[in-house]
Amino acid sequence: MTTAVYFDLDGTLCTYTVPFEALFEATVSPYGEPTDAAYGTYVDRLLAALERCEADPYREAFEAAATATELDAAPETLARAYRKRELEASSASPAATRTIERVAETCPTGILTNGDGRHQRAKVERHGFDESVDEIVVSGDVGAGKPDRRIFDAARDRLPADDYAFVGDDYEADIVGARDAGFRTVYVTGDDDLASDGSAAAADAVVSSVEELLEPESLPTPVRPPFEDPT
Repeated sequence: MTTAVYFDLDGTLCTYTVPFEALFEATVSPYGEPTDAAYGTYVDRLLAALERCEADPYREAFEAAATATELDAAPETLARAYRKRELEASSASPAATRTIERVAETCPTGILTNGDGRHQRAKVERHGFDESVDEIVVSGDVGAGKPDRRIFDAARDRLPADDYAFVGDDYEADIVGARDAGFRTVYVTGDDDLASDGSAAAADAVVSSVEELLEPESLPTPVRPPFEDPT
């Protein structure tokens, strides 16, 4: 039986060495005052644009920020500078890379992520994940984002298999969304709290980091990661 395994990107495979607000401030400072109001407006507009899968969410967000503070630069210029800073601030551990490589040795493997298509693909390429995975599915390209079933259905169409598993760190978007779409799930908590109290009932397995998938014996109940053949 073939199981296709998809991984979330941000928060699961990638983390950030600089807070997003600091990236915003560094981008805006040469052109105006990075006020709290401007940042709040920027975040609200960016999240809305990403949810709607708009063509250029970062440009839209910086255009909105300019309504809260005077910025002496075009939204396209700010968006380009911000994307570059965020890309450079993204970090992936060697263990995450090894996990992707190991899973890809035996399973069709992909990355399934919400975000702007070109920006998310640039992160995938920056960290070399594109050398191992078979597919990269991004909400901005599909027109629907997690937890919407449509993006999971698109992922299923891209990698034909008998069974599907999804590994992610956002419980509602990643785990509940994938479960409702018929995927088995691995919830990456990012800390030592393995949700043993039943609060992660939609997860088939719960781990603190993706590299635990390389050590099935260390997993909590159920002890076998969902991408392993249970027979």
